[in-house]
Amino acid sequence: MELRHLAERQSLSRKLPLLISGLLVTVIVLFAFIAYHQIADALMATTSARMAGTAQLLAGALDESARRMVLETQHAASDTAVQRYVVANDVALRPGALTALSRRAATTPQIIGVELLDRSGKRLLWVDGPATDSVPAIRGGRSDSAARSRSTAISPFVTEHGVISYDVAAPMVLDSRDTVAYLVQYREVPAGQGAALISGLISAKAAVLFGNRKGGFWTDFSSTVLGPPSFDGDRHTGHYNASYTARDGVEWTGTVARVGLAPWQVWVGVPVSTALAPAHAFLREIMLAAAMLVLIGGLAAFVLGRQVIAPLREVTIAAEGIAAGDYSRRVKTSRKDEIGILAASFNSMARQVEDSRSDMEGRVAQRTMELKSALEELHETQETLVRREKLVILGQLAGGVGHELRNPLGVMTNAIYYLSVVLKDAPESVREYLSILQTQVGLSEKIVGDLLDFARVKQPKTETVSVLALVEEELMRVGRLDGITVTRDFPPDLPPVCVDRIQMGQVVLNLISNAQQAMDGKGGKQELTLRARADRDGVVTLDVSDTGIGIASEQLTKIFDPLYTTKARGIGLGLSVSRTLAQANGAEIRARSELGVGSTMTIHFGAAGETAA
Repeated sequence: MELRHLAERQSLSRKLPLLISGLLVTVIVLFAFIAYHQIADALMATTSARMAGTAQLLAGALDESARRMVLETQHAASDTAVQRYVVANDVALRPGALTALSRRAATTPQIIGVELLDRSGKRLLWVDGPATDSVPAIRGGRSDSAARSRSTAISPFVTEHGVISYDVAAPMVLDSRDTVAYLVQYREVPAGQGAALISGLISAKAAVLFGNRKGGFWTDFSSTVLGPPSFDGDRHTGHYNASYTARDGVEWTGTVARVGLAPWQVWVGVPVSTALAPAHAFLREIMLAAAMLVLIGGLAAFVLGRQVIAPLREVTIAAEGIAAGDYSRRVKTSRKDEIGILAASFNSMARQVEDSRSDMEGRVAQRTMELKSALEELHETQETLVRREKLVILGQLAGGVGHELRNPLGVMTNAIYYLSVVLKDAPESVREYLSILQTQVGLSEKIVGDLLDFARVKQPKTETVSVLALVEEELMRVGRLDGITVTRDFPPDLPPVCVDRIQMGQVVLNLISNAQQAMDGKGGKQELTLRARADRDGVVTLDVSDTGIGIASEQLTKIFDPLYTTKARGIGLGLSVSRTLAQANGAEIRARSELGVGSTMTIHFGAAGETAA
């Protein structure tokens, strides 16, 4: 049996736990991925906000400190003893100036030295500060001191012999507002303990770096370090987010804030791993929970699968028995769930199969009769094809006959016209017979025209035509319609169509003539309705509706067949020729009718897309 040869990997008892476990894994991984990224984004945003606030706070503190240093330098430059020495340039006043500058320098431990320069940048005095021994080379002066000392200013950080320093310069201005000298204080940056203390207050793993605003220099106040890229930052807020990768490969994220008065900036940041630590912890916990959930889900799916698959195996074995011809096989189960319903339905199906086997012979006989009927229909179809071949031959004959009859009919038309002209004073009966002759000759010409159109359709010469103008021309050809009210319904914005005016005019004329003949003799007031519409796709529709006797539904499918007619007059080519001409012009004719109510013939045109003349 096929069930015995079922591979273990194809069994539902194995597929179901794997499927449920895989589904759980997919859902949990997707949830963890989305949740992790949302938490990470929130953590990074919070960290960025904290770092921005701290950086701005530190930048503000540095700005305040810079203002105090500028004031101190300006006060030293305005000292009376120093100014008297600069103005008098007297050696006797030099000790007083040195004493005044030394006293002020001694109060600040970070001062390396104080230098007094004249307006051209030449050194006048040098006073050692408490931190002179840190950078003794500064005693010899800096080449760019004069350039930095043109006004009150704080210089960028510089590194000399491993010591980070900067200078504060203030001009010495007399009452005449002339700048006579410059006072420069060289200051050492404090050791890194202060930066480490600030970092510890922010976070255990936070870092604070100080640098020059123009970039290229960062320090933690103990040594120069690699820092983030620098630029002026936002003009309004004075800070910007900056991340970088340290020399040890650790990725840092933080905020740079610039110091207002000094050309410095502060960077406060933390490692990205530290900022995302809660997200990583969440991810580890969710993965642990996911593993447990997958394990429990797989075990539950295995138990559930065993409960479902065992009854299904019994149903499968019974089905294979029935397939082998044992229609007495049934499934035994007392379950009330869906499996029990399946077993009951299977038993009911088996009984129906067993019952249906008895009447199979009758159904076979019935199918044999249906096959015979189908063969008869095929025979009729074959006869239809033969009849169509005959129509082709008839069409060729009609072309020749119609061509030969058109000339005699033209002579007769001219003769009738001549007689009607020369016999103007003839009795009424003569004129009446001439009118009858003219009508019959016109009918004959229409039959000949239908024969020629049936035999061959000329290539249409298309032009842009107004549907309303086309209808009006054919109504004029029909003449008076006694006892028939003509209703026209044409919207003013109806687009024109691109067709052969003569061929489609013949189609419209045939439809109007058929409508007139359908209402002829019905009695009462009859109505011929000509209605046109255009849809959004530009397809123009013309309806020719009458209130005549209508067409039976079984005849409606045959009215376009050649030589088929329900009228006492005519040879049944009008509608067939009309459909052929319409198709040659890219149009389509459809018919609907109801006995005793009337008929509607519909022409579906394609819009020309331009205004008709």
